[in-house]
Amino acid sequence: MPTKMVRGKEIRRAFFSLIIFVLIVIGGAGVLVQTLSSSGQNFSVAENSTLTSGTEHEVRAKVLFEGIQNIDLSRGHYDAVVEVLLTWDGDTVSFEKEFGSKTIHGNEYKNFIANIWHPEFLIANAAKPRKTFYKTLGVQRGKFELFEKFRVNLTIDANMPSYPFGVLDLYMEISSYSGSISKMILVPEKIEIGHRDSEGNGHVVVKGNWTVKETGTVVQARNSLNHGGEEKFSYLITHVTVMHDFWDSVQQVIFPIAAIILLSMIINIFFPLNKERSLNGYWRAYGNWALFFAVPAYKFALADSVPTTHYLALIDVLFIFALLIVTSNLILSFYSNYLFMHEQTEKGNYVEKFTQRWFPLLSALLFILFLIPIIS
Repeated sequence: MPTKMVRGKEIRRAFFSLIIFVLIVIGGAGVLVQTLSSSGQNFSVAENSTLTSGTEHEVRAKVLFEGIQNIDLSRGHYDAVVEVLLTWDGDTVSFEKEFGSKTIHGNEYKNFIANIWHPEFLIANAAKPRKTFYKTLGVQRGKFELFEKFRVNLTIDANMPSYPFGVLDLYMEISSYSGSISKMILVPEKIEIGHRDSEGNGHVVVKGNWTVKETGTVVQARNSLNHGGEEKFSYLITHVTVMHDFWDSVQQVIFPIAAIILLSMIINIFFPLNKERSLNGYWRAYGNWALFFAVPAYKFALADSVPTTHYLALIDVLFIFALLIVTSNLILSFYSNYLFMHEQTEKGNYVEKFTQRWFPLLSALLFILFLIPIIS
C-alpha cells in the first residue's frame, strides 16, 4: 500500500509538471500569435503631383482582383483573375462621332485602338504571358476608358518567416511600355478585392484557407534597357497581404506537433522504469521511436504548404523542437534502462525523477527561448 501511495504521488507530480509545461507552451504560443497577427506591412501611394509633372499622359488605374487561388508557398506562385481599368485624356471627339456612348470590343476595338495612342502594359512578375479574356474601350466624362480582364500566373517572394502565422504579400507589378515616364505615368486610383454585388452570393475571391488583411499600391519609376537604357518607365505595384486562417494553422501544424510532444511526455509517465519494471523500457523506446519517425514524416506531408527558404521559419523551429524533445526522451529512456539493468538504482531513480518532473519544465523554457528570436 505505501508503494502505491508513493507511486500515486509521483504520477501527480509528473502530471503537475506536464500541466505547467502545457500552460507555458500555450502562453508562449499565444504571445507569438498575437505579435505576428498584429504585425503587417505598410504600403503607400506615391504623391501624384511629383509623379505626373512633366508627363504627357496621366493614366489613372483601377485594379480589381476577382479571384486569387493556387497560392503555392513552396514554389512562390499564385494565380489571379484581374480586371484593370485605365483612364486617360485624349481626343475623344472622333470616337464619340463614330460610336457615341457605346462601349466597343472585338474588331471595332482593334480597328479603332490601332489608330490612337493608348497605354499598354505587361505584368512584370508574370511567370508567362497573361491570358486576356476580353478588352473594351469607351468614353466616360470626356476621358478614354480601356478595360481588360485577364488571368495570370504570378511569381512572388514567399517570405513568411513566421509561417503558419504572419502575412504573405501577393503582389503584382504592372509595367507600362508604350512610353517612358515622359510619355505616361500610371497613377493608382484604388484596388478592390471582388465585386461588391458578389458579396453574400457564395463567391469567394481568395480560395483556400487565407484571409485578406490589407491592400495597397506603390508607384515606381524603373530603368529599362528599352530606349537606350537611359529612360525610366512607370510601374504600378499592387499588394494584397493575406494571412492563414488561425484555426487552420492550429489544426494543421500546432495541434499535431503539440500532440507528438505531449505523447512523448505521457509515455514517460505511464511507463515508469525501476528494477522491477524493466519491460517498460521497451515500451518507452518503441513509443518514442514511432514518434521520432512521425515528426519528419509529417513535415514531408506538409512540404507543398511550407515556404522554401534559406532560413528557419517558425514551422521549421517547431518541428526541430518536437524532434529534439522526442530524441531527448528516447535517450533518457535508454540511459535510465541501462542504469537499472546494471544495478545503479540510485542514479536510475534520479534520471526518472528528472525525466518525469523536471524535463517538461525545461522543455517549456526551451520552447520560449526558441520563440524569442522569431517574436523579436
